[in-house]
Amino acid sequence: MEEGAQPKSRWYQTWWGTTLAGFGGLVAAFIIVVAATTVSYWWQISHGDSKTLQERFGAGFTASTQGSGAAKIDRAKLETLDDPFLGRPGAPIVIVEFVDFKCPNCKAAAPIIHQVADNYGSKVKIIVRDFPAESLHPGTTFFSQLAYCAGQQKHFWQMHDVFYNDQDTLPEALAPEDIKALADRAGVDAAALSSCANSAEAVRKVKNNYFAGISFGVRGTPTFFINGEKVEGVISFEEWKRYLDNVSATGGK
Repeated sequence: MEEGAQPKSRWYQTWWGTTLAGFGGLVAAFIIVVAATTVSYWWQISHGDSKTLQERFGAGFTASTQGSGAAKIDRAKLETLDDPFLGRPGAPIVIVEFVDFKCPNCKAAAPIIHQVADNYGSKVKIIVRDFPAESLHPGTTFFSQLAYCAGQQKHFWQMHDVFYNDQDTLPEALAPEDIKALADRAGVDAAALSSCANSAEAVRKVKNNYFAGISFGVRGTPTFFINGEKVEGVISFEEWKRYLDNVSATGGK
């Protein structure tokens, strides 16, 4: 370097280099936050938000009590009368579950929901609504349409159970012979099932449920609404039992 010459600045010492480095740091921090949030939410959905269930429906809760979350939800629109349900119409506790038939966590929750209905069917009404995450589980929307159409033949729950029992082996796109096999297992007419599943009525019904779920703040499946209060993830039968027994002890019927 010649005497008196000014040293050249490295790129990161320039104003544009500093700006670029700062922007890169912000992007990296944003990616880390998103990744951490995604992992946290996945864990919550997989393991169930039991803490929320305990906090919101702990000692002193009765079926007629609504928390702040319930006040924001129109239960008349949430608790539909034309979707399949287990339990007793007019029960003091109404549970709405949003499901995706290709979701592994919904598969884990399905037998628990049957167990709840078997043990507390006089106290609860459990409504099932569709929330097919097509971007995560291609083909799941058509599964919902098939389940709806099985319901038109009074066999929704049979198809519901077949889907979850065979979830790991069913192809992404169902061929006619696959639909026939599903119909036989669920005990419905295959031709009527196929015709209905491709109808505008079935498409509309499933889409309406999906967009309703979005309006109620559903982010993933399974998501439950218990008398209007949202609880996310797979909830063990022990947690359901603790809550439902507590309702009975505090005056619920």
